[in-house]
Amino acid sequence: MVPALLFVGGLLIFIGIIQPFSMLSNIFLVAIGILLVVVICPCFKQEVARRQTAEGVLRQQTDRERLVNQIAQHIRQSLDLDHVLETTVADVQRFLEADRVLIYRLWPDGTGSAINEAVLPPYPVILGTSFPPEVFPSEYHEAYSLGKTRLIENIEEADLETCLTDFLQQFGVIAKLVVPIVQENRQVEGNPSVPYLWGLLIAHQCDRPRIWETWELELMQQLATQVAIAIQQSELYQQLQQLNAELEQRVQQRTEELARANVALRAEIAERQRTEVELRHTNHTLKTLISASPRAIFTLDIEGYVKIWNPAAEQMFGWTEAEVINHPNPIFIDDPLEDYSTLRSNLLQGITYSVELRRHKKDGSAIDIIFSAAPLKNSENQIDGIVAVIADITEQKQQEEQVRLLQSVVVNTNDGVVITEAEAIDELGLRIIYVNEAFTNITGYSLEEVLGKTPRILQGEKTDRTELDKIRTALSRWESVTVEVINYRKNGSEYWNEFSIVPVGDRTGWYTHWIAIQRDTTERKQAEQALRHSEERFRSLIENALDIIMILDTDGTIGYVSPSVEKVLGYLVSELVGKKIFEPIHPDDFTTTYQSLTNTWQSAELNRPIEFRYRHKDNSWRTLEAISQPFINNAATTQIIVNTRDITERKRLDEIRLALEREKELSILKTRFFSMASHEFRTPLSTALAAAQILENSPDEWNDSQKRLRNLHRIQDSVRNMVQLLDDILTINRAETGKLEFNPKFLVLDKFCEQFVEEMRLSAGSQYTITFTCEGNPIPVCLDEKLLRSILSNVLSNAIKYSPKGGNVHLGLEFQLHQVLLQVCDRGIGIFPEDIKQLFEPFHRGKNVRTIPGTGLGLIVVKKCVDLHQGSIEITSEVGIGTTCVVTLPLVL
Repeated sequence: MVPALLFVGGLLIFIGIIQPFSMLSNIFLVAIGILLVVVICPCFKQEVARRQTAEGVLRQQTDRERLVNQIAQHIRQSLDLDHVLETTVADVQRFLEADRVLIYRLWPDGTGSAINEAVLPPYPVILGTSFPPEVFPSEYHEAYSLGKTRLIENIEEADLETCLTDFLQQFGVIAKLVVPIVQENRQVEGNPSVPYLWGLLIAHQCDRPRIWETWELELMQQLATQVAIAIQQSELYQQLQQLNAELEQRVQQRTEELARANVALRAEIAERQRTEVELRHTNHTLKTLISASPRAIFTLDIEGYVKIWNPAAEQMFGWTEAEVINHPNPIFIDDPLEDYSTLRSNLLQGITYSVELRRHKKDGSAIDIIFSAAPLKNSENQIDGIVAVIADITEQKQQEEQVRLLQSVVVNTNDGVVITEAEAIDELGLRIIYVNEAFTNITGYSLEEVLGKTPRILQGEKTDRTELDKIRTALSRWESVTVEVINYRKNGSEYWNEFSIVPVGDRTGWYTHWIAIQRDTTERKQAEQALRHSEERFRSLIENALDIIMILDTDGTIGYVSPSVEKVLGYLVSELVGKKIFEPIHPDDFTTTYQSLTNTWQSAELNRPIEFRYRHKDNSWRTLEAISQPFINNAATTQIIVNTRDITERKRLDEIRLALEREKELSILKTRFFSMASHEFRTPLSTALAAAQILENSPDEWNDSQKRLRNLHRIQDSVRNMVQLLDDILTINRAETGKLEFNPKFLVLDKFCEQFVEEMRLSAGSQYTITFTCEGNPIPVCLDEKLLRSILSNVLSNAIKYSPKGGNVHLGLEFQLHQVLLQVCDRGIGIFPEDIKQLFEPFHRGKNVRTIPGTGLGLIVVKKCVDLHQGSIEITSEVGIGTTCVVTLPLVL
């Protein structure tokens, strides 16, 4: 553009020279003017449009910030510090809905003044008021310069200096929020790293107490940071203006003559320079803000390649700027958003996007973030990229989860939880601000009834004042303490209360609350008291008992013996304590007694009583009965407690009684045996004698072969019955004396049973049907064939004999995993329930056998044979229906 103007200027000069020489000069001048209008005006409009486009891009970039950036926008739009501060307090006052927001400037001499204020009527105006150093003491400067904030919900309840309270009440302040304005890199005595406390950003609530929210504090802190940046920018801008003024003055001195000749050109150059300075300053400001932002910020072009990657993004995700610039966005490469296409489509349409999600860092670890994105437009107002702002909320979510878990523990615990304010203890005590449901269940007080009260409402006349003094001393020292006292419920009833009190501080270490964990220990106290009474009672019982109580070490050393030992064994307690219990035991009983006590050490169960002989002090032997079991003392050492009783006299009496009982049973058994034997032997003998007399006195009977054989068979049957009776008696006698032979060998049981049933069919006759079945997998079995034959013979004979009208008799054989079952079933007369209990007693027969012959010894023989096989026999019967006998024998002996 400048060369064009020079060309036009030269052309005008040339035309001025030739003007006198030609009549065409006027026409030529008009043409030149038109040419100037055609050439210069479009260029000027294009330049203005380009500048306007650049300014629009800058405004669009600053308009994309969300909630906090909307308030900070006023700071970024102006370099006029007064205007920035006025806009800030006005925006904060409207956003927080506070009654007053002001910026308090601290001066080097310790005084201060309100330099900016936004206040609602009718509250007084503080703007321009100066205050002495006492309003803001110097000891607070260091804390605020390090980032300390202060939240006061109610000045009447806060721990404030009297002068500060009076000062705040003078301006109608009830609650306040104070955030420092700190310049981090201000030059202080040559040290740029010392934070400089420039002033305070303060919000007042004048109409009521106010609980300040965390986000309000964070907003104020962010705005204070922005204000500090604006102040620093303003100072730099003032320095830059001063330098520019000096530079312009020197340039003006040097170019004064040229400026007169080229006024239009110089004005345009100056305008361009101002525009470029503003653009550079704005770009520098934006880069500084992006670099200084605590949030990750990056931009992408239309193809998704990274163009800007600030230090916060590098710190948050781990990728350096060199690794991501002009590369695809690494955050969504391996794990793209499910709705990434929707996000891209919305951004290309000019719609902002914000979502909370979880991403992975370079090292693979996951973080929770808030991802916000907006479209970027070029000078032609076309979208050519995306800007994204990311906040790491991992720690915040973890803290929220921890708070949720802690709240769940406090609400659901069975122990009472009480939270009080953290003021120094005084005569009124600490006021309660929270109790959980367990506290209300323990004390009977509701939450509304205890809020604002002190824990002294639980105290009464039996509350131990010494323990209360211990609490007061610990609270005055900000120390934890645990005590147990008697407290009183709402209804006046007493209960033992064990509670621990601990102080709780905030992040700065300032103690803010006391927390007390309370537990109702009434039942435990009662149990302890009952235990003491029980201990005293049992000690008295032990000391006065006739039985001897001993406590032994694992090596048999007597650690304790009750005084009754002197009455029972004649020894003094001192003579036995420390000695071995085994020394006075009879040598014949030593091994058994020692093994029993050794088993006690190895097993926690109560052992069976043992009997042994123990030497009396007079050298006589006494028979003792002892029961032992492990004993755990307070030292967790295993010992043995032995309860011993002198049974010498009882043993003597028992022996006499047993001898009498055996003699009585033997007499009864002999009487029954002789009665039954005489009866059983008389019947076959009578039959044989009658048959013999017939043969002797009746020649016809002798000569008649049929009658002779019939009488001879009667004699033979009678003899066999007597032989069987004798065999049964001998078998029982041999079993009782342990002389019954037992010779097991492998036997094919199914074949044996089948042959035996066939034999029984031949002897039973055609009126009986005897069947046999076998179940399971037949295998060789180790049994005594002779005893097995005796078992089957007696059981099957009984089944046939007690089915007098004939019928079905069944023998069943079943092979199981570890045993075999022999089952005999009949449909005979059955057995009465009271007779089943006496089936295995000698010579006992059922009440309904009537004239059916028998000795009452068969089942006893069966039982002895089954016992030798280590088996079992079970008989079930129902009168008139039949009887089932099941014999169970093991496969392996």
